[in-house]
Amino acid sequence: MSSYRTMILGCGPRAHQHAEVYPELERMKLVAAVELDEERLAAFTEKFGIEGAYTDYETALAEVQPDIVHVVTQPANRVWEAQCAADAGVKAAIIEKPIAILPSEMEGLSRIFDESGMEMMVNCQRRYFPQFRDGVIRDVMRNEIGETYLIRASTKGNLMSMGPHTLDLLLQLLGDVMPEAVWAMAYGIDETGYKAYHRAPEHTFAEYWFPGDIRVLFDSDTEALGSPGETSFFMHLHFDILGTKGRIYVTQNAGWWYQTEGMAHPVHGESSWDTQQWNGQRDFTQAVADWLDGGPPHLNRFEVARAVFDTSMGALQSAYEGRRIEFPHSFTDKQWREQRVRLSSEDAG
Repeated sequence: MSSYRTMILGCGPRAHQHAEVYPELERMKLVAAVELDEERLAAFTEKFGIEGAYTDYETALAEVQPDIVHVVTQPANRVWEAQCAADAGVKAAIIEKPIAILPSEMEGLSRIFDESGMEMMVNCQRRYFPQFRDGVIRDVMRNEIGETYLIRASTKGNLMSMGPHTLDLLLQLLGDVMPEAVWAMAYGIDETGYKAYHRAPEHTFAEYWFPGDIRVLFDSDTEALGSPGETSFFMHLHFDILGTKGRIYVTQNAGWWYQTEGMAHPVHGESSWDTQQWNGQRDFTQAVADWLDGGPPHLNRFEVARAVFDTSMGALQSAYEGRRIEFPHSFTDKQWREQRVRLSSEDAG
C-alpha cells in the first residue's frame, strides 16, 4: 500500500475539521497548507504541526508535489483550483461543497475529470455516518416498510448551503439514481455573509419524479419548518419516508426511527451530528487513500457529486421556465444570471 502526502488549500474554520482527523488516518500525512492570510496560515500550521506553509497555490503544488489536495475554499474558483491540481499530477482532490455554482463550472470540472484521471470527491461526509454508509436505513426501506412511494426531504438552508448535503443523502437513500423530472419554484436573494458565495435562491421547493414511481417533495428554504428543537440552520436536515407498510423518519442530529404495520412501538437508531461528524470526516478522508490503493469506490466520488449538482440545476431550470423539466437538464449560465436578476428585482419590488 502507498503512503500519501496531502495538502490543504484554505485555512478557515472548515479546514480545521479536515485537519483534526489526521492523527487517526493511515498512510496519509498532511505536509503543507496554503492560505493568503499569513497570520491565519501561521496559526493553522502551528496548531497541526504542518511543515509546509505557502501563500501561493501554484508554488505550493510545484514544490510539495502532493498526492491529495483538500480544497477548502469558497466556491468561486473550483475549475481553476482543480485544473492546477490536475496539471501538478495530484491523484485526488477533496473539494468542499458545493462543488460548483454555475452549470459551466460543472462542465469545466467534468472536462478535467475526463481528461486528467484525477479523482475528485465532494466533502459531504454524512454519507460516512454508519446509518447511511452501512445501508441501515436503505435496508429498512427495502425490507420493512413496503414500497416507498413518497419522501419529504427538508433543510433550513439555501440550495447551495445545506441543499447539497440533503440532496446527496437523498440520492444515496434511493441508490444513486437520477430523477426523471422535476417541477420547482423559487424566490428570494440574499447577498450577505456566506451567501455571497453560496449563491442560490433563499427559498426553493421542488417536486421530483424518481424511478419506481417514487415522488420526492424537497424544500431547501431558510424559512422551512425544519427539525423540531434545532436552533442552528445547518442542523435542520431530515427525511420523511413513506411506504405502503410503514414509515421512516430521519433527522441529522436527533436520531431516526421507523414503524411498520403491527408494530406497537417504533424502532429507534442513532443519527447525531454531535457524536458522528468527527468519525464521518475521518472515514471520508481515509476512504480516499483506500480507493487510490484499489479499495472500494469512494461514496462521494465525482460521478455522485455531479448527479447531486445536476439534480439541483434541474430545479432551478424548472423555476426559471415555470414548467416541469425532464432530465437531463439544459440549464445555462445565461439563464442562471437572468433568474438571479429576476429574483433580485422581485425582492426590491
